[in-house]
Amino acid sequence: SSGINAEYGEGFEEYNEEKLLGGIDCILEWICRNKFNTESVDLITYRGILKKIATSAYDYYRNHFCFRLVKISNTIAMDEIETDEKRENEANMNSTQRRNVYHGRRLEEVTMDVGVNETDIVTTCKVAGYRCIVAAEVDGCNEEGELVEVKANFVIEHPKQLHTFRRGKLFNTFMQCYLVGIQNVLIGFRDKNGILRSLQNYTLPQIEDECKQYWNKDFYILFLNSVLSWALPQVAEGKVYHLEYLGGDEITLTEVPDPDHIPKFFKDHVLSCNS
Repeated sequence: SSGINAEYGEGFEEYNEEKLLGGIDCILEWICRNKFNTESVDLITYRGILKKIATSAYDYYRNHFCFRLVKISNTIAMDEIETDEKRENEANMNSTQRRNVYHGRRLEEVTMDVGVNETDIVTTCKVAGYRCIVAAEVDGCNEEGELVEVKANFVIEHPKQLHTFRRGKLFNTFMQCYLVGIQNVLIGFRDKNGILRSLQNYTLPQIEDECKQYWNKDFYILFLNSVLSWALPQVAEGKVYHLEYLGGDEITLTEVPDPDHIPKFFKDHVLSCNS
């Protein structure tokens, strides 16, 4: 069923949000399990990391981050480190914010019929000339078997809300999908009581056309390319680096004395690929 007029707040009191994707080890285990040849792979990471870098071109979106980079042979693994700012923001989420997160998760469950377990995908792509292995959580598939990203949003009732929706929600959703080739988006519009009032299907070209007065994806992809082209060549094997953006107009790359966290099983796999 479509779930229209369904109330998505039921069960909120018992809800504990879980981070479904683990750390970089999850991707490394997938690579080894599937005997994926990493000889020509330049970067292993998550799509959320690439999206945060791209959208940090303007601090408007406040996608502050700290990423850890380690090089094994010719391949760099990049994962996220929680910043104090992120921990503080999560700790300070109020009941309304947590309820909004829950409404979004419930919408995914009902519309995609996938339960609480989203689908993890791993794909390859090229960014700034670098061959990347990118992992992502996706919300399910449509009847044609195509991957779909599901989002929740409040019912839009006046122009300011439409502006925020196009500049914020649609922009971030577009970038999230574009980086891993997902072409379909389903957005559920709910009222303040968590009751779903309508569903709207979008394709990426439709989103891009609707938002052309607000943002241009090419600008952000070029910015992502420029950051990777600047940072990755500086990463030396056997050392650990932090790529950070904490606001303002500067992204920094710093060598840190942290221990190498890459598991031996993956190092052995890389060596076998390169031998």
